[in-house]
Amino acid sequence: MSSLEEIKQAVSTVKAGDNVPTTVAAYLKANLVMATQESSICVDGGYKPTEAMGELARAGADLGISEALMTLGLTPEKAFQAVYDYRVDHGQKYGWHSDTHAQHDENIFSGCGHYNATYQNLDRYQVSSEQVEELLVIVKQHQVEYPENMRYINLDREHAEEGIFVVLSPKVSVLPWDLETNRQFFVYDKTRDLELLTAIANTNDQIDTTELIKTVENQTNTTLGLLDSSKGKPLYSVEYNDGVVTVNQIGNAPTE
Repeated sequence: MSSLEEIKQAVSTVKAGDNVPTTVAAYLKANLVMATQESSICVDGGYKPTEAMGELARAGADLGISEALMTLGLTPEKAFQAVYDYRVDHGQKYGWHSDTHAQHDENIFSGCGHYNATYQNLDRYQVSSEQVEELLVIVKQHQVEYPENMRYINLDREHAEEGIFVVLSPKVSVLPWDLETNRQFFVYDKTRDLELLTAIANTNDQIDTTELIKTVENQTNTTLGLLDSSKGKPLYSVEYNDGVVTVNQIGNAPTE
């Protein structure tokens, strides 16, 4: 599909639980899109519609998967290569991002909040500073040498996320930033993420699927509880079937 307008689909009905604000249901109706398959983006609410497009939204984008693989014992090079090779072999791109804050704030190691949280809380993610630094160098080198295989976005926004959408469907996603209303939400395409993690693990005998999924879940929750922009925010499950969206509040993000 060649444009955002071509992937936006009409949603006939939004069924919202009693604990879901009407404004949240309205946001979903206006910002649900069909899933696209080129790469991944971060859960960050700062992607403009033309930057998000329906790509798989997950913590740290593809860089977050490589991070989890380091926790499982892979070297930075092998952790990157496992994800990069899968993407390229399937005609896709390795996704990652930075943001404009990283260019002028010396306290920000990475423009990705998930990756920056890792560097500042190494024990909680079970990686070393050397591993985290080396992986980012490898990613940046590939961005320079093989940009055609990378999907890089430099976000330009202030965090204003109201909550977190956990999308439980392989067919749709939610645009994280509605520019017309200037509202933002974190988005996690959980069903599609589990499918991707399983597929990557199945192509590499050094990766245990169950351990990878468990590590990603732990690290995603850790980040949600560490970042001021996400901690304590409401979590909404989003399901989709034949034009009907069902949304329910399922709790709140951790606070530590």
